[in-house]
Amino acid sequence: MGAGVVLDTSFLITLADSNRAHHDTARKYWRYFSEQGLPMFLPTIVVSEFSIKQMIPPDILRGCVVLPFNWDDAIKAASFDFSKVDRQGLSRDALKDDVKIIAQAVVKDAALVITDDSASFYKFAQQLVTTGAAAFRPIKLEDGFDISFLNATGQRELGLQTDEGESE
Repeated sequence: MGAGVVLDTSFLITLADSNRAHHDTARKYWRYFSEQGLPMFLPTIVVSEFSIKQMIPPDILRGCVVLPFNWDDAIKAASFDFSKVDRQGLSRDALKDDVKIIAQAVVKDAALVITDDSASFYKFAQQLVTTGAAAFRPIKLEDGFDISFLNATGQRELGLQTDEGESE
């Protein structure tokens, strides 16, 4: 498995908006990725989606590696044939962008993808992992911060508390 984490648009929105339900979890993951020196890949598709409502904050942008959508990404996205996916009421455009971001994670050989979209992005990513089409681990913010999502062994935290009251 590769290294790095591909950031989904919903993760970025949640990280930037303190009013979102999983904002604290997004901040914990961001801090962990930064402290561990884990490359955080920011697809240009995410930049496009996020920038519809606001510009990406400079402190977030500085921590990311911009990931352009290239030929190999396009071919991989086409191979997923999302036209056969049960969209469950989702717009075709939203699913197309999810597929492209996930294809980039596969081509980049990312270790992780992270999202706050458990209804579509996470489900499609998990489906690809289950079928063997992807080797990354998808993380959804609604599950909270858990170190076991980030290591190859799945080892869970011991539950020790730091001075700030967070688990180590």
